[in-house]
Amino acid sequence: MLKFRYILLLLMCCVQLQYLHSQQEGDIKWWNPVQHSSHVIEGQAWPDKVNQTYDRLPGYAKEKVRKPVWRLSKQSAGLSIRFRTNSNSIMVRYKVEDALSMPHMPSTGVSGLDLYSKNSNGQWLWYKGAFSFGKTINYNFINLPNDSKVNNQDVEFQLYLPLYNKVAWLEIGVPVNNMFEPMPLNKIKPIVVYGTSIAQGACASRPGMAWTSVLQRKTDIPVINLGFSGNGKLEKEVIDLIAEIDGQIYILDCLPNLIPNQNLSLDEVYKRIIISVKELKQKRPDAPILLTEHAGYADSATDFNRSNMVLQLNTVLQKAFVDMKSAGINEIYLLSKDKIGFGIDSFVDGTHPSDYGMLQYALAYEKCIRNIITKTKNKK
Repeated sequence: MLKFRYILLLLMCCVQLQYLHSQQEGDIKWWNPVQHSSHVIEGQAWPDKVNQTYDRLPGYAKEKVRKPVWRLSKQSAGLSIRFRTNSNSIMVRYKVEDALSMPHMPSTGVSGLDLYSKNSNGQWLWYKGAFSFGKTINYNFINLPNDSKVNNQDVEFQLYLPLYNKVAWLEIGVPVNNMFEPMPLNKIKPIVVYGTSIAQGACASRPGMAWTSVLQRKTDIPVINLGFSGNGKLEKEVIDLIAEIDGQIYILDCLPNLIPNQNLSLDEVYKRIIISVKELKQKRPDAPILLTEHAGYADSATDFNRSNMVLQLNTVLQKAFVDMKSAGINEIYLLSKDKIGFGIDSFVDGTHPSDYGMLQYALAYEKCIRNIITKTKNKK
């Protein structure tokens, strides 16, 4: 019996390999976003001003922001591609320019892809892909259910791009006899996120599990991810760029990168919070701004220095929030550490969230943002 099962499994593998090989022999049509006549990369705030297809900041930002911010802006965190097809197989091949993985984050998160669609009931579906990482990375999604049909309509897919790598080129392939159509950019005003490595996506196991991606699916609102690992510091140059974006909500989640040291005092942190909000309000007076407390660490109960630092930062943010409200600055909101609700099992390395922590983060943001949207509508 075991021998029969082994032979059956071997035959199934051979069939799949033969299928994939045949797909590479010329019966696949490949589409490259670079060659498309209009912009198709979701999650970009400046689609017609980027130097390269998968950049997150406009080309002119290179002379304004610090070099680390510019370098990180070329990583495709939060970017995705929407398309329609009736194919039951989808292939993606692409090349990245940096290391495939990090010690605390796998290749599937740093450099991988994620494919989703939505069924006729509005439920998001996730698709498992067979992947291989090398000089060229390949993802093959086969045996998609029902020829990818929903009520006899072609399915709309969303392909999330790598969180911590630069995409050099990318192509999506389907069999030549199937339809493939890139979707136009979503016109809904986005949620704009300025944050740290956690906002960029560390340490999600795959791009669709980054909290910004989860939030986008939960709310059906586009999200602009301006998370910069180790460099979300409430800098004026970045705030000025963010103010150029016509967003419906702005999230400032930078406290983890504003740890007090000999070059940065708590007073300076307070000033940066106030200045950042005032700068945004000057250019976007009616837009809600959500300020986020430091969510804490896994070892807060055992490392007094770390827990005290979190407490100090959150106290500063709370004071700044109260002072701004007292000064008559309206439409500002606060997401507290307690509302995020991290525990000891929410982290990968004690600092960055796991997939579980990312989901907690996204759910806390979703609840807060829904409340903000409701209040904003009621005021109109």
